[in-house]
Amino acid sequence: MSGSQKALKVVSVLLIIYAVVMTAFGIFLVAGGSFLAGETIDVNGTAEAANVMAAALGGGTIVGGIVDLVIGLLGLRGAKNPRKVGPFFVLCIIGLVLGLVGLGMSLAQGTFDLWSLVSVVIVAVCLYLSAQVKKQA
Repeated sequence: MSGSQKALKVVSVLLIIYAVVMTAFGIFLVAGGSFLAGETIDVNGTAEAANVMAAALGGGTIVGGIVDLVIGLLGLRGAKNPRKVGPFFVLCIIGLVLGLVGLGMSLAQGTFDLWSLVSVVIVAVCLYLSAQVKKQA
């Protein structure tokens, strides 16, 4: 196993752990949102039901966690067998483009989200590692 494969394996395992934590957090939000029945929160000057907002945020977090889990598993598969890194490589390209667009949009609105930048850097590292592993196939 080459250095790129080992690095991709480590990053993929970390992504899988992150995905499991995010999915669990999303489940917690959905389940815990039921305790907020009757409560409201202010969203841009509009009163919204807190339980609905928690369920929506939790649902999105669950979906994001599942997507990250699939990407991590594809990266792990590609690290073990360089001929199977193609789907992970494509998802990294898509993720990098979407991350850069999102970062650009937030900067155009005058805001800066550090986590968005960190996410773009992680996806760029994954893209680089998958390209190195792909060369070995």
